[in-house]
Amino acid sequence: MEEFTDSPEFALATARRASEAMALHGVVPHPRNYALWYAYCAGKLLPLVRAVDAAIAAGQPFTEARCASFYARFVAEPEADPGIEAASESVRQSVLRAMEYVGSAHRAASDYGRTIEAAADRLEDPNSEEVALVLTRAAAETRRFVDVNRSLERNLAASEREISQLREHLEALRRAGRADPVTGLAARRVYDIALKEHVVLAAHDRQPLAVIVMDVDGFAEFRASYGQVMADQVLRLIGRTILENVKGQDTVSRHGDQSFAAILPGTGLAQAEATAESIRAAIAARSIVNRRTRATLGQVTLSLGIAELRNGETHADLMRRAAEALHAAKVGGANRAVCAS
Repeated sequence: MEEFTDSPEFALATARRASEAMALHGVVPHPRNYALWYAYCAGKLLPLVRAVDAAIAAGQPFTEARCASFYARFVAEPEADPGIEAASESVRQSVLRAMEYVGSAHRAASDYGRTIEAAADRLEDPNSEEVALVLTRAAAETRRFVDVNRSLERNLAASEREISQLREHLEALRRAGRADPVTGLAARRVYDIALKEHVVLAAHDRQPLAVIVMDVDGFAEFRASYGQVMADQVLRLIGRTILENVKGQDTVSRHGDQSFAAILPGTGLAQAEATAESIRAAIAARSIVNRRTRATLGQVTLSLGIAELRNGETHADLMRRAAEALHAAKVGGANRAVCAS
């Protein structure tokens, strides 16, 4: 989840919209759902906004299972990461230091206020013989208060810079945890979480769900011949091609060194097979070109395994059958799409 940086006014307005949206869609307003709908109404997590808008447009109910799925996929962190925890702790410590600065300034302001009030009381006494002393003390206290404020400004400016840098580092770590660094597709752990949630939703909504697992044929030999840089270029090309042939609601991940996987909610076996065939044909039709030398290096192909969720089946069983279909495609000569039996 992103660090909280909303202004009080924006937060209050967003909180009201979140409460209204939950009431409109019959969502129980417990803390997790509240965090989900606040994030949606804030509009900063665009993948979440698109997913919720798509569900609304399709008339899908926001059940507890669906809300839990959206929260796990878009709001919660997939799992703890030491780098993220360290960066988060650094942010927390910086905020605590800033709060200490403000606390010191508040105490100084209180002391200053009491001094000025006491001075005012004494100056109201026309018989006071301490006017000069009172004014001297008030002037000294004013100078001290000005110095405290200047110190506060310097310290807060330094803290703001530090916190800003830490937030950027933290967000970079989070992006790295959610996306494969080579292809930009979803990371394996994001895929695993999404698949578990999609299986629950498909069973609850009685909707079809399919997966496609894909493996690059002869990838080890290609990398040995042309090097890691060209191999990474091929992986990025394949990732883009897969995305071009699936729907916006589908989840695509780099599943391993040379493998990919896609979750297709609301998709039956026949439609998933057609999608897999489109991906296979699109990859086979492309020529691999060395961007530096412009030399054509030939073609790469994909083998694909497709499986549709069965009644009572777990996410692990679904992936196992898809993997078996992929193996059959490889054994059958590669560059094929095979459906699980």
